[in-house]
Amino acid sequence: MSEKPFTGTVGQMKTASKFLASEDFIGLGEVELTISGVFENDDEVMQDGKKKDFFSIGFNGKPKRMVLNATNRKTLAAAFGAKVTDWIGKKCKIYVKDGIRNPAGGESVCGLRLKAAPDPALLRAKREQMTQAVTEEAQP
Repeated sequence: MSEKPFTGTVGQMKTASKFLASEDFIGLGEVELTISGVFENDDEVMQDGKKKDFFSIGFNGKPKRMVLNATNRKTLAAAFGAKVTDWIGKKCKIYVKDGIRNPAGGESVCGLRLKAAPDPALLRAKREQMTQAVTEEAQP
């Protein structure tokens, strides 16, 4: 057996994982990143050894992707719209939140969450759609 000192980060201890984890961001506060792509993952072997289908997002300059859960997916959709190709190139902030319900049950856990400022162009388009719909309803 071989043994040597390790002086890296906690995130580096999870070398087998292709996905970001809260450990990669603990103590960093909010980190602004740019979305590089949205990916569909099929039959990916997870920590528990089970295969799972899910979506993930990649960020410029990060070799690992983030598993896209429902909460973070809704955050991005609210900010950038339902068309995921519109998310690419957009900036968001990633941070660690404590007290998230563990989907496997048991105690709550730390998890990754996203914040994203709404795209001004998307907001204008939504306002125009709402105004047009109200105007059309008001006409006899």
